[in-house]
Amino acid sequence: MRWLLHGTLTQAAADALRRHGHEVSTLEQAGLSSETEAPEVLATAHKKQLDLITTDSDVANTPFGGAKAFDRSIVLVNVEAGDVEQDDAIDRLFARYKRLSPGRLYTVTGSRVKIRQLPSGR
Repeated sequence: MRWLLHGTLTQAAADALRRHGHEVSTLEQAGLSSETEAPEVLATAHKKQLDLITTDSDVANTPFGGAKAFDRSIVLVNVEAGDVEQDDAIDRLFARYKRLSPGRLYTVTGSRVKIRQLPSGR
């Protein structure tokens, strides 16, 4: 998978994604800034065929607020901002789900991974 990193993700999180065989792009590489509004982040990720991994719950929940449908995967990393915590969270995600499904929001906490269907066809 190809991921767009958003929020306060550490280098350890990016390294963990690469360790699991994924490609990683930063906001800057995608032509965005940290101040970019959530709908534009999602639109750019969709246009560039990138799945989104974020620490920002507002961005992760944007598709549920009536915004245009997002048919890629979103991962919300909801753990402390330390290297070890984020690295472990990504390992836990891919230990539980070898392949992520498009159109799903995966929320990774300190102890579990939850999945929620994203709205479609708006």
